[in-house]
Amino acid sequence: MDYRKIVAQYSKFIIGGTIMMMLFGFSLFYFMNRRSNREPESELTQYSTNSSQLLETESSSGQLYVDIKGAVEKPGIYEGHLQMRVWDVVMLAGGVKDDADTKQVNFAERIKDQMVIYVPKVGEEVQHNEKSTDSQISQSDTVDKVNLNQATETELQTLSGVGQKKAQEIIRYREENGGFKSIDDLKNISGFGEKTVEKLKEFITV
Repeated sequence: MDYRKIVAQYSKFIIGGTIMMMLFGFSLFYFMNRRSNREPESELTQYSTNSSQLLETESSSGQLYVDIKGAVEKPGIYEGHLQMRVWDVVMLAGGVKDDADTKQVNFAERIKDQMVIYVPKVGEEVQHNEKSTDSQISQSDTVDKVNLNQATETELQTLSGVGQKKAQEIIRYREENGGFKSIDDLKNISGFGEKTVEKLKEFITV
């Protein structure tokens, strides 16, 4: 028996088996490494999705405060959330009194932050338009009027229908005539008819 041939064949078998095991080991390492890299991404995506859902939930059920006045048992400021109706927060205030006129209140309306809920008494008329009218008057009073004798060319152009050319004409007129004596003097300038001046009266002064 030729022992050299047997040893040589056995050596080849060992070397081949070793190579196969090394390849298998590398393949297994590569596979596990890829899997471990993918899992954090999946967890991150899931965390991001859960965070978004949590924020949406918190937003939809966010806390707010309403001021309840009038014919209720316990007037005051109450905490609520976006899903509540006017009736819900009125109940937080102990409900309406016996003399409350519930016909003038929309109890089905959803509440809003800083909302004022007023429950009138029977015979008491709530003038909803009065408040908005007063607000409009207040806003118009706070608007600064454009002074025809002092305004710059740029300021004059903020007026409706007044461009660069008309603004320059207004300045030229006041310089040549020693200023405007009244708003109606504007009619002396070409392009400013009676209707135009009437429209501008609430926005200008002298």
